[in-house]
Amino acid sequence: MNNRQRFHAVMQFQPVDRPCHVEQGFWEQTYQRWVAEGLPPGVAYPELFHRSPENDLFGYFDIAKFAYIRVEQYFLPAFSEYTLEETERYRIYRNARGVILREMKENVSMPHFIDYPIKTRADYQVLRERLVGSPEQRFPADWEAVAAHFRRQERDIVGMHMDGFFGYPRELMGVERLLLTFYDDPELIAQIIADRLQANLQLYGHAIEETRPDFAFIWEDMSYKNGPLISPTMFRRFLLPAYKELTAFLKRMGVRVILVDSDGNIEQLIPLWLEGGVTGLLPFEVRAGMDVTGVRKRYPTLQIMGGIEKHCLEKDRANIDAELERVLPFMQASGGYIASLDHWVHSEISLENFAYYVEKVRNNLR
Repeated sequence: MNNRQRFHAVMQFQPVDRPCHVEQGFWEQTYQRWVAEGLPPGVAYPELFHRSPENDLFGYFDIAKFAYIRVEQYFLPAFSEYTLEETERYRIYRNARGVILREMKENVSMPHFIDYPIKTRADYQVLRERLVGSPEQRFPADWEAVAAHFRRQERDIVGMHMDGFFGYPRELMGVERLLLTFYDDPELIAQIIADRLQANLQLYGHAIEETRPDFAFIWEDMSYKNGPLISPTMFRRFLLPAYKELTAFLKRMGVRVILVDSDGNIEQLIPLWLEGGVTGLLPFEVRAGMDVTGVRKRYPTLQIMGGIEKHCLEKDRANIDAELERVLPFMQASGGYIASLDHWVHSEISLENFAYYVEKVRNNLR
């Protein structure tokens, strides 16, 4: 079986020749560390949103990669990027989405977000056309070649990438302002979600017809370690109707696997996503209290990816073995499970430990 065949079999709870193993990605600092630790020359840092060479990290370790089809969801035309301040340690700049942020030049993971383009209903009305207009211009300039590549290739698992009904306004307003706006101006939130839904139906219908992806990927990040950032009641009021319409549309288009990505403790939101037509979730952060074995017992038909605690790979082989023993035997036996760390592969993980982990997953602890 190849990676795509394994993915589809696992998502249908069918047997596979070996575990389906996917990682979300590798931080660039991880790649740089591994080069210094002896990663062979010619192994490339992988691209997730473009056609990537076969000799990247995924190919080197022989693990599956989610290759994402992406169309422009935000401002068109984009904001011009410019630097406000730069030192030896950091850079403060405005990006193409109009967000002002500070990025450290070393040990980069998450930047510090300073300001966002939309603060009020008036801001949204001024910028709305740049967010929803010109759908024919939102595809890459080489779209025909991109689409043909994804139709032909058999190495990667192809996903249609979109930001969700919480993640999208979060990118426009920032978390704090978004949460306040749910209460201060619920009509604005409703309009942004309705606009996003209609844009999704228009944009992704064409993209799906042209590429026939293996799954849809919805980015949300709407929880933290103690639970969701909005209550289940607010989810049901604002997000659930849009989820139902979007997932029904995707399934009519032939996309049967619909995965939502949210960090943090998502326990309270799982039944709502299932009610909204979502079929699977990731990455199940262990330090946020997410235990995939317990989730599987409560939701036997949920497609699950992740749940292997990333920090165990910082330690010795005994810790790696113990974590895999905690997760893999039960999850592999239950089906519907894609083995993965509970976040991107970070730079505290050595090349030796990651290679050991990959081999253990492939052989299912043998």
